[in-house]
Amino acid sequence: MNFNAIGADAISNGKIMTTAVQAVQATQAVASGWLGVPWIIWAGLISAIVASGVAAFTTRASSRNSLLLLAMQHARNDAEAALQRQHDATQKDEDRKGAIRRDVYAKAVEETHALLGYIGGLPDRPLNAGNDTDALQSFLKANAKIWLVADAEAAHLSRDLASDFSEVFIHALATANPIRTAMEPIRRRKETIVFAEAEARRLSSQFTDAKAKNASLIEQERLADLVLDANAYVKELEVTQRHVINGILPMRLEVFKATFGRLRSVQRALVRLMSALRAELNLPRNDDKFIVQLKDMEERAWAAVNRVYGIDPPESMPEIVESV
Repeated sequence: MNFNAIGADAISNGKIMTTAVQAVQATQAVASGWLGVPWIIWAGLISAIVASGVAAFTTRASSRNSLLLLAMQHARNDAEAALQRQHDATQKDEDRKGAIRRDVYAKAVEETHALLGYIGGLPDRPLNAGNDTDALQSFLKANAKIWLVADAEAAHLSRDLASDFSEVFIHALATANPIRTAMEPIRRRKETIVFAEAEARRLSSQFTDAKAKNASLIEQERLADLVLDANAYVKELEVTQRHVINGILPMRLEVFKATFGRLRSVQRALVRLMSALRAELNLPRNDDKFIVQLKDMEERAWAAVNRVYGIDPPESMPEIVESV
């Protein structure tokens, strides 16, 4: 027998058995899991851990994105709030400026039309009726406030209008002075007529009382003569008054003609200024329509004055006299 061969086979078989045993142990270890815990459980644990990690990451990312979006929303809200505050402040300033402008412009319009009426009434203004320039000064003060608060266009137009009105006023004052001088004795004569009429009524009342009391004929005749004389004196004064007034009428027409052309220029400057002021108050300018209305007013006023003086058809309207 070959014992060596038998020993080698035994050793070989032993190694095979050891390997088999190790294989079985490894298989058992695989089957039993890690640390005695089956692998299927470990898989569930690992899946749960991974799922928790993913959920945590997602939650964190979502929270971070939400915070970023919230921060962006706050930034937008702050920006919008800042813009709104700026708009409110600007609007408040505009409202305050608009209120100031309305007051200034309304007063200026009143003073302007008062000055127009004053210029038209200068021939009938007594020489001792006070300071002749009061109306002009009131207009200039009101107009200067337009210069202060208006936009550039209206501010420049207001300065032009101040110059135009000053020139027209000085011209009208000088032109009307002869009529105003001629009107002084007429005013005094009017007072005399009023006194004479009162005296005539007093004498007439005495004459009536004398007749009622059966006064003597001599007394009645005396009172009757006094009444006749008083009434004759009143008539004489009235005739003289009418004669003097009729003599002044041609002077009035010439003054009207001399002033009318200059006022046409001023009225056009006034229309331009009023249109600019209306635009600042967010009203339609309507420059062209106002000019058309102005021309119609001029034609009607000119025709009316001519009719008063018996001129039919009317004379040609004076040309527009531009300011120097």
